[in-house]
Amino acid sequence: MRIEETIAELERVAAREVGRGSEALAAPAAGGLLTAARSLAAGRPPDAAVFTGFFIPGADPPAAETDGPLGALQIAVALRLLGGRCRLVTDEPCAPVLEAAVAAIAPQVPVDVAPLRGYEDWAAARIHEYGQLTHLIACERVGPGVDGRPRNMRGEDIGAHTAPLDRLYTSGSAFRIGIGDGGNELGMGRLPADLVGRVVAAGERIRCVVGADALLVGGTSNWAAAALVGALSLLRPEVPQLRTLLEPVWSYDLLSAVVGAGAVDGVRRRPTLSVDGLDWPTYAEPLTRIAELVGPSR
Repeated sequence: MRIEETIAELERVAAREVGRGSEALAAPAAGGLLTAARSLAAGRPPDAAVFTGFFIPGADPPAAETDGPLGALQIAVALRLLGGRCRLVTDEPCAPVLEAAVAAIAPQVPVDVAPLRGYEDWAAARIHEYGQLTHLIACERVGPGVDGRPRNMRGEDIGAHTAPLDRLYTSGSAFRIGIGDGGNELGMGRLPADLVGRVVAAGERIRCVVGADALLVGGTSNWAAAALVGALSLLRPEVPQLRTLLEPVWSYDLLSAVVGAGAVDGVRRRPTLSVDGLDWPTYAEPLTRIAELVGPSR
């Protein structure tokens, strides 16, 4: 297959249906993966920030979920391998999980942690810096709905546990990439409102209104992030280390690290070696297929 055809197949694999309408949501976003990958792989090395962390207040115990941090760190490491710079951005409730992920895999990646109290001052001190970045990427980061409130898939308002990072995500003139799986994440505002309302339970209420220049829809957001790294590997074959990030064992080791730090499955609401209700063997199937499509290091 031509590279463009392989990247289109990566996009389809990442959007595998898991019961939340990802395949339907992915249809109007088709081509977003190629657009996003080309924007990162071409020109000068990217200087990016990746926003992630989705807090589950109803979990036992409450913590950030396993979907998001894995993909965000995978992207951050990939961009650094391309010679760029990348930081991760989250808020205080999600920080322990994200910091554990970084410590386990890539301690050189900086993490910016937004406070819940005093957020406005924190953001004001950084908005100029963020406005100079080339790319702002959101990976499974909840955003505001039509009423301005961030909501989970159950329709619950989680604003008390969520810093409004969408204000930094929309700052400046950076190329914005959104990665999500349920309609309530940053970037999903690119989708037609009626589609989200029709496909997603309580979609009218939870749909994020913040769009993006390129949108990647996955069955889980981590799968779409892996597809992005896969596309970068195809576009930049002279960086064979990118292929290592696609090996399922890389994700398994990172999943183990974040669960050890308290991360919870967002569907099951407890700390298990799973993502969105999918046990490792099932969850790993698209990761394995993505690695197969990209092929061995050249």
